[in-house]
Amino acid sequence: MGSTLIALVMAPALAGAATVAARRWGERAGGVVSAFPAIVGPVLLIVALDHGRAFAGRAANGTLLGLVSLAAFALAYGRVARWRDWRVSLVVGWACAALAGVAVGLSAGGRGSPAGLLVAAGTLALACRLLPPAAAGPATTPLPYRLAVPLRMASAALLVAVLAVTAGAVGPLIGGMLAALPVLACVLAVFTHREAGAPAVIGLLRGMLAGMASFVLFCQVIALAIVPYGIVTAFAAATVVAVAAQTLAVYSVHSTLRRQSSAARPAVAAAAGSLRRQSS
Repeated sequence: MGSTLIALVMAPALAGAATVAARRWGERAGGVVSAFPAIVGPVLLIVALDHGRAFAGRAANGTLLGLVSLAAFALAYGRVARWRDWRVSLVVGWACAALAGVAVGLSAGGRGSPAGLLVAAGTLALACRLLPPAAAGPATTPLPYRLAVPLRMASAALLVAVLAVTAGAVGPLIGGMLAALPVLACVLAVFTHREAGAPAVIGLLRGMLAGMASFVLFCQVIALAIVPYGIVTAFAAATVVAVAAQTLAVYSVHSTLRRQSSAARPAVAAAAGSLRRQSS
């Protein structure tokens, strides 16, 4: 119950923060912000307090294995989005996420650290590499802030609630598979795809996969440190590492966008000069 309440609060909050970041710095920056482990951190803390340090360490490793579903969703959605609309992309993305979750559960579900780290890092890097490039698309008119942020936040909360109810009705195995599905990625991808098109959603997903470094490091620190060093030390260290990794990811994206903007200025100036000469 506590985990569900946290997800109901934090998932909409992250959706809103990612939307604001995307509008200010671009979709890729929004994807990076959405990857911060603001949901999994409190959930793992509740697990540690309720079930003990060893259980929480295993849960953190299992969470890393669950990132295979996110990688599969992002890759499938991004590749299908180039040719089809958001409906088809969403169905294919969720189907691939579910299949990937089942596959990793059967093959590596009983293994301990560092299996989760290796699987998560490998699949996220592979998905990011296989995503198509986020080429420039046609100009769009996105929803204003007063509509975009509340709609995305409400959609994230609704989807979390539906999955929580479904998980309680179908049993622990299928419920766990449902809980591992990429809820926030789904909401942000659909809204971005509908409002700004395939290039924007590919940029969002690429940023999300790149930003998952903070999520992976957070869970790995918990998995390694919580038993020998205790709950407080492990979560403090994991938070510091995650914030540092997320800061580096945001700075990297911001620097890349600045370089691209600087490189584009001479071409824009040349084109403007050519138009002025033609008009005169």
